[in-house]
Amino acid sequence: MSRSLSHEVGILTLGRVFTYAVMFFVPLVNVRTLSVEEYGYYRQFWLLFETLTPMAILGFSRSLLYYLPRVETREEQSAYITQTVLFLTLGSLVAMGVYAVMAIQFGEGLGATARAFFWRLCVFTLFMVVTDFLEVLFAAQRRPVAQSTYHATVWGLQAVVVMAVSYLTRDVSAIIWAVTLFGLARFLFGITYTNAHYGLSLRVVSRRSLREQASFAVPVGLAGIGVILITQTDKFIINRFMGREAFAIYSVGAFQVPLTNIIQGSISNVTFPMMAKYQKAGQYAELVGLWQRSLMKSVVLFFPIFVFLEVTARPFITILFTEQYADATPVFMIYMLLFLRSSIETGAIIQVFNRTVFSVVGFFIGFGVNVILGILLFKTMGRSGVPLAALITLTTLSVASLWYAAKLLGTPLFKLVPVQPLTKRFLVAAAPGAILWLLYQKWPVTNVYQMAVAGILYAALYAGLCAWTRLVTVDDLKALVGRTSI
Repeated sequence: MSRSLSHEVGILTLGRVFTYAVMFFVPLVNVRTLSVEEYGYYRQFWLLFETLTPMAILGFSRSLLYYLPRVETREEQSAYITQTVLFLTLGSLVAMGVYAVMAIQFGEGLGATARAFFWRLCVFTLFMVVTDFLEVLFAAQRRPVAQSTYHATVWGLQAVVVMAVSYLTRDVSAIIWAVTLFGLARFLFGITYTNAHYGLSLRVVSRRSLREQASFAVPVGLAGIGVILITQTDKFIINRFMGREAFAIYSVGAFQVPLTNIIQGSISNVTFPMMAKYQKAGQYAELVGLWQRSLMKSVVLFFPIFVFLEVTARPFITILFTEQYADATPVFMIYMLLFLRSSIETGAIIQVFNRTVFSVVGFFIGFGVNVILGILLFKTMGRSGVPLAALITLTTLSVASLWYAAKLLGTPLFKLVPVQPLTKRFLVAAAPGAILWLLYQKWPVTNVYQMAVAGILYAALYAGLCAWTRLVTVDDLKALVGRTSI
């Protein structure tokens, strides 16, 4: 990875780590201020929002990463940004219609949540969806400091607002009001800023550019919807068969998934525009090299996070979320396997070739398989069988996507995916994990201070092994702050 790209990834990762450090405490506060049933209501609100917003957004926000680096004039930039706002507004209106159907037609469970928070769900979705493009806009413009600052400010402040209202009111309805008002503030800032710096005007929009952007964005978005449907299926199954309180416990087990976005999101936002340029120029060797270097850098973080949290799963859940959420531990351990699977990004190459129909078809087939497999494994294994079905389905789809990406690049699969270096990096992460597991047998972790010491010990052992094996060098660290050409 070049000096500038490494530096940009470092800036974005720093902002996302700060954001996650703040957001990390939100569920820790909520499980202590809300009853299990109220926390279930809170998580159901976010389940509805997080399931429908990707369907409303489709791939229109991400399409700016593809189009803005290819245009030169301010008028062309304004056209694509204005079109994106129009598409996102339409998508949010569709989401509102879905909420209305759920509120009218569904019974208890998610139907009751849709009815209880209907108008807040609607306006919060509108505010968040319409301004979803702003962070992507900064990425497309190669402004990592602005992107990192915006991400940290928006999500960090939202987390602080949720924790403060939760602590002061101990009322889930008040929390939902607070996030809705915060969404309004984000909306006003986003539209005002965009109009001042880039201009929003219907005059620059044309039918040709609308069709062109939609032709790229819709398949990308449909592929994303397929992923969401697969990854959210387990939560809907738990809601359907086990109820709100069981879902509250289950959602704690799924808590660590956002770690994926910190690492992959930063790398993807920086490298995708460069990959698009390489593809357009037919420089496939450079594209493969960039993708592989991104992969090697990401797993240096993915692998140790996975190993430490897998080994420390039960104390992590019971210490941070209290013993009443201990049943979330097996779910958490399976979700960490999903986290490990996501360390290999499989969709970017297919997207830069604009061949996302393959992903769309694969994910929707996978969704059907996942529903059947999820219900079957739930009946035979209980709640742990549901995320296991998602793990099996998504791993199969990842392998298929890598095979197709290799085919598009005209390279063998085992040349695209550097298996031997990946194995070496995983073993380096696993070795201190094995030592930690042995120590746990003699000295179990029972409080947050002991868990912190265990984390420091693991990090020190892992850092030492990385230095000894030269998986991470001084130049790699300097590259993150733009001090070398790596």
